[in-house]
Amino acid sequence: MLWNFKKPISRNSVVLIRRLMVILRNTFLNSMILVLSFGLSAQTLEKKIHKQSFSLFSLSSTFQVSPKWSIISDVQERSFMKPIKQNQLSLRIQVQHNLGNDWTAAGGTSYVLTRAGDPTSLSTLIIPEIRINQDLNYKQRFSGFGFSHRYRMEERFIRRTMNDTLIEGHRFIERLSYTLSFEFNLLKSKNNFRSLAFKASNGIFINAGKHIVYNTFDQNRLYTGLNYQLYKNIAIELGYINIFQQRNSGNEFYNRNIVSFSINHKMRNQYQAVKHEL
Repeated sequence: MLWNFKKPISRNSVVLIRRLMVILRNTFLNSMILVLSFGLSAQTLEKKIHKQSFSLFSLSSTFQVSPKWSIISDVQERSFMKPIKQNQLSLRIQVQHNLGNDWTAAGGTSYVLTRAGDPTSLSTLIIPEIRINQDLNYKQRFSGFGFSHRYRMEERFIRRTMNDTLIEGHRFIERLSYTLSFEFNLLKSKNNFRSLAFKASNGIFINAGKHIVYNTFDQNRLYTGLNYQLYKNIAIELGYINIFQQRNSGNEFYNRNIVSFSINHKMRNQYQAVKHEL
């Protein structure tokens, strides 16, 4: 059952969800038309696929301020494996609001530093980027497993470059994505302590903006992994990510295989926790 009518959602939340869904639907449909049109033109060019291997380390923290509000932050570092060389470092913080009925909305910003996409490159250029995101999430819970849906809009401001040097100004790209996730409990214990879960997800990312010519389709991101609840508020996760990404040229693609390891830490406001228990 999609909705729990025992906990009615507020009128303001309904209005917000409807507006966000209309915006996402219209933008997604327009983007899909562009994907098909540019995809047909790109078929006339010879497709080139560059295979790469990465490792990814992630540290995330969720601080529950109240039953309705949370602050989420994370740090991610992605490195080439052959040779071992840093490729990207990102810092993100966002605020999440519980809308009720398993719906949440979030908004935040990220600061991203990216090096050359070729591990053999001798360039020392680091390109800074600011990303602003708006998320709408919905979870479906069943006995022993569940699904989640994430709709995301991103406004990306990427620093301009010329001749391997940073110059004034930014290149603006809007990116839309939808990610479907699945989680299945393999081992379950009281209070989720020492529990083990299997996770899988698939996401599609679409670019929009006047600077996008060929790569309206940005990437397809597939993930599978195991999540282990090490302590009551700390979980570790080992996974595999495959990213198939189209480059600016339209006929070149990255096929990236990534081994990921993450640590997830959750905290609650002590006053709110005591009040909730009372």
